[in-house]
Amino acid sequence: MRYSDFSVNDIDLSVIGFPLWTLATRGWGKKDPSVAVYLLQQAFNQGINFFDTADSYGRGYGEELLREALAPIRKEIVISTKFGFDFYSPQLNIDGGDGKNFDPEYVSYACEQSLRRLGTDYIDMYLVHYPSYDEVENDDLYEVLEKLVEAGKILRFGLALDDRPEATEIARLLVSERELDLIHAPYSLLEQDLVSSLSETGDLSVIARRVHAFGLLDDSYDPKTFEGSDLGQQQDHPVFSNVLARRPYYDFLSDCFEESISDIALRFAITNQGIASTLPNINDIDNLSAYCLSADKPDLDNELMQIISDVFQEQKDSGGKEGNE
Repeated sequence: MRYSDFSVNDIDLSVIGFPLWTLATRGWGKKDPSVAVYLLQQAFNQGINFFDTADSYGRGYGEELLREALAPIRKEIVISTKFGFDFYSPQLNIDGGDGKNFDPEYVSYACEQSLRRLGTDYIDMYLVHYPSYDEVENDDLYEVLEKLVEAGKILRFGLALDDRPEATEIARLLVSERELDLIHAPYSLLEQDLVSSLSETGDLSVIARRVHAFGLLDDSYDPKTFEGSDLGQQQDHPVFSNVLARRPYYDFLSDCFEESISDIALRFAITNQGIASTLPNINDIDNLSAYCLSADKPDLDNELMQIISDVFQEQKDSGGKEGNE
């Protein structure tokens, strides 16, 4: 396993991390808890030291899985979790996407609950989960996050971006006005704009999710996979529609290279210097092993990276849809 230059608590992150949404959220198929624990432990044994979850994944289940699987080696791993969906209040509907709460008292409470479920006294990275414009001006939110850092309960904080049309502008404002330098965002061969535009604002570390673009770049896409999940019906999702339209432009990769498109897509994200770590969808031992093998390979060469960039730009210039801007 290779490791990036990005470190937290003196631990350099593995270039791929393990996203707990595949084990703890609806739509990915119910797994026996023992199987989930086994996958997490095998990920660590294969060199992965970065594990990404959210308090809302299974209403805390993702965090509990991490405690059960990896508590003995807590000091050897980096944990990222997210906050903002108030699933503790019965009147709020987390499954419908409602129920955001960024009040300072709630943030402190949510942090304590995450610490308890994780079985730890600190969180390496604590991310604002899908902020809106309101959170740009919310001084109280960032004051409480700073206090949590001072108390040693979190080591650093950042933001996780969703697919709303204004997500890029929200991120730009937070990066510039709040001096945030850590974001969790989609990034792939087919979704380059958001991260590229944010990188222009200065030094930024990115945790890249959706590196296989909804499964379109590793042949795992199945509409049924997302039924009942927070992604909804993908064919009606504006970002998915744009990504689907871009997919044929990359068929040349399978014709011209011995590596699979899945391999190239993952290494494309890893090669980008601004990417702290990547989060491919890991849901069984086979794709865990395949992704670890890809991560062990060298970065893509400059020529191929330029070809990929040129194809993306040419597709945009020819009148293709702009994606999530």
